Amino acid sequence: MAWSVIMFQRAKAAISSSVAALLVLTACAPNSVSTPGAETDTTPAPAVSVETKDGLLAQVAAVRAEHDLVALGAVIASSQDGILDLAVDGFRANDDANPVQISDRWHLGSNTKALTALLYGQLVERGNASWGATLPDLFPEIAETMDPVWHNITIEDLFAHRTGMRQMGGFWLNARRNDDRPVTEQRRDIAHTTLSAPPSKSPGEYDYNNLNYIIAGAAIERILADHEDLPNSWEEAMQSLLFDQLPEPDARTAFGYGPPPQGLVGHRSILGAFPTPVGRGKTADNPAILGPAGTLHATLQGHAILALEFLRPDSALVPEHLRAHLFTPYPDEESIYAMGWGVIDHDRFGRIYRHSGSNTMWFSIIVIAPDLDRVIIVNSNIFNDRVQTAANEIARTALNDALAERPDE
Repeated sequence: MAWSVIMFQRAKAAISSSVAALLVLTACAPNSVSTPGAETDTTPAPAVSVETKDGLLAQVAAVRAEHDLVALGAVIASSQDGILDLAVDGFRANDDANPVQISDRWHLGSNTKALTALLYGQLVERGNASWGATLPDLFPEIAETMDPVWHNITIEDLFAHRTGMRQMGGFWLNARRNDDRPVTEQRRDIAHTTLSAPPSKSPGEYDYNNLNYIIAGAAIERILADHEDLPNSWEEAMQSLLFDQLPEPDARTAFGYGPPPQGLVGHRSILGAFPTPVGRGKTADNPAILGPAGTLHATLQGHAILALEFLRPDSALVPEHLRAHLFTPYPDEESIYAMGWGVIDHDRFGRIYRHSGSNTMWFSIIVIAPDLDRVIIVNSNIFNDRVQTAANEIARTALNDALAERPDE
């Protein structure tokens, strides 16, 4: 099976005709308009004590040079042994001689989506929410004025991109550039406005769309508001209910929102070349309203430690029954998407859960291969065709290595 890339465009979610391809999903299409950055976490990135092996470091350096990337980083981990290997190569910015550090943070784009679904799952575990909740259940204050077509749409439909919601465009994003209202208010208003009109497409059909996750985020915030013992916003709940629950202290402070506040800088690629640093201002990320759909940043180590919770059989954060719900293709086994995860059945690697993200200035892929007990994450601070090829090379090699190490059955 070839390890090729399938891009899901914001305006048109299109799947390649090659059934042999593995799945890659981007947070925002390459032609989306970048708007004000999300609220950033100014906590310094934690120190990382991982020693990189020559194998991954040599590959990351060679692949970065071959594809002429600004910076490239990768981490490989297993539930049995933790971080197996971590390596970075390149520079924090194209016009800066400072080399990237293993403690630097990378923008995750749409790899945020699986964690938003996990956050809702945590609310279910606490008895504050339920799977199968419909949009009237999630937004009871507008149930009577909601368009009737939405009445049977569930939280799972939001997480699996099967609502028929309209696609957001550049004008929509730009309109939020100068919106200074609290982000929770913005998300609530876009949910109310969207649900007052009928879907623009057919509910039930797969159509990858960031708006699904913005409205899921608004639903989460609606639940939070009903419980005095819970945080007020999606951002605060992610930290409190997910990141603060991680087993390693460094991982708990490894996440933030919007462009990283220091260290690595994202880049625009002009005509596939000429990488231009975007800085850390308003145009360095999409607006904060998109948070649940894709504004997280994290260290490689922190992201891997969180991802390992999806593999650990004794995980308190992702217990087996919750993992099964988040990983199950929706609405049936014929689907290519679960709750924030692309699903691929590979003839050699087994079932793989995979996602990628880009705000058009960064690129990140994550692969979870339960049969091989592997988490693989590859990140770069630029987005173009070359970085996708590079990331897939490293991920493919890591999976092949894991397969070779598996005892003969």
